[in-house]
Amino acid sequence: MNKIMKYPIYTLLLGGILFSCQEDVDTNNFGLPTSVAKFSVTEASSREGSGNQQVRVYLDKSQEGNTLIDFSVGGNITLASNLQSGDVRLLTESPLLIPAGETEAFIEFDLLEDTDFESEAEILSISLTSIVEGNARISTVDAERIYQHHIDENEYELRLKWDQNSSSNMDLVVELPNNQVLLSENTNEVERVVMSNVDQNTPYLVSVWYSEGSVAVDYEILYQKAGSESELLQTGQFAANEANEEFSLTSGNGTHQYKLTRLDTELMLIPR
Repeated sequence: MNKIMKYPIYTLLLGGILFSCQEDVDTNNFGLPTSVAKFSVTEASSREGSGNQQVRVYLDKSQEGNTLIDFSVGGNITLASNLQSGDVRLLTESPLLIPAGETEAFIEFDLLEDTDFESEAEILSISLTSIVEGNARISTVDAERIYQHHIDENEYELRLKWDQNSSSNMDLVVELPNNQVLLSENTNEVERVVMSNVDQNTPYLVSVWYSEGSVAVDYEILYQKAGSESELLQTGQFAANEANEEFSLTSGNGTHQYKLTRLDTELMLIPR
């Protein structure tokens, strides 16, 4: 009778040991709860060229040992290096270290200035990918493991359109406050000029120059900011006899002139 009772008792004891081990899986077998690594925010935005930025990565529980977190960087930006310029310079290398006993660390990067016009809004994306070392796991929630930084562009593109089948030639000329002059370039039958860091409190002189032709010509002036649709600023018309091969900011011959100002993020063009 006693021999028969030993087996059920042994089986129960063995089952209890196995059950105890299964309960301990999420504690790394040291009684320390596994931490969850995540970002403190989902997204942020800053102006292009605004310099140093950082995003916080934290553990919901501190650990007795170091935690190393691998991360990747993406988005539609160009990373700067010693060999090339770019939109963002990464200052923190992967893997990210959260020292023993601490619960946070920061991924740092610089937002750089450029003079290129981007038709799409730029976004830097950082993703927590894996735990290289430590008693932790990456959050499975997308909003906690992926961070996006939106870059507000400083560049505006002015565009001049007209019927280029009319045997005429026109240019867009912008005089900056420092007396520098920008002359448009023709791409895809549109005259384009890119303006950087347009000051909200400073007027700019914009001239439409009818340099060649002997016919009346209608034109449109538009602008676009990265990530936005193009907006119509002004329309105008040159008479057939207004063309002038010599350009002058003062005489006005062969030109229509406007004052350009910025109101918040919008541009306004006022005839002079």
